[in-house]
Amino acid sequence: MKKNENHWKHILLRAAIISGAGIITGYIIYGSSVFVPTMKAFQFTESGVTAGLAYAFFKSSMTRNLWTALFVWYVVLCGLLIEFNWWLLILNLTYIGGITGGILLYNRVVAKPYLNKLFLRIIFAGAIISIANSIIIVVLGIFSLWVVVAHFPVWSDAIWFNMKIGAIIGLAIGIGIELAEYFDGALVEYENNLVDEEESVQRTDQDSKK
Repeated sequence: MKKNENHWKHILLRAAIISGAGIITGYIIYGSSVFVPTMKAFQFTESGVTAGLAYAFFKSSMTRNLWTALFVWYVVLCGLLIEFNWWLLILNLTYIGGITGGILLYNRVVAKPYLNKLFLRIIFAGAIISIANSIIIVVLGIFSLWVVVAHFPVWSDAIWFNMKIGAIIGLAIGIGIELAEYFDGALVEYENNLVDEEESVQRTDQDSKK
């Protein structure tokens, strides 16, 4: 039971820090529009929370719980809509899927020896989310038939814009991941010290009874 509680502590810590990194970055750039679901700036909130959940659950090897958490997050996003809108339902689902896929790829590649430097991991996160964002806009375009009917300059401009936004979000997420790992390591050390103290007290009590 206690081990399970510790798992959730680490998940919540990582998710909160990574989500916060994305949201705070968006707020610095766009202000309060980062909290408005119909604004482009909301990508920082949606992507930040999605990345936080995905990374935290992947890191704790609790993949089954991740899908539940992402479903709840999707329901929350849909609940934020003032009016029912099929397009926004598809948009939210696409963003959650794209960012989750990007974080899954990040988790698998980041352990490689050539990404052992902090700044390389942050840049890699920026690149991954940037690419994910460009793929997301293509998928959304296919859903809306926009890719077929739009002129190429309009299409390429939208992809380029999303790539730039994705790169900023990715860098924020990368920094958030590094901070999350730092504070998670501090939490682990604190928990280990508590265990050592408890064991020390128990040994002292046993010695005093002899």
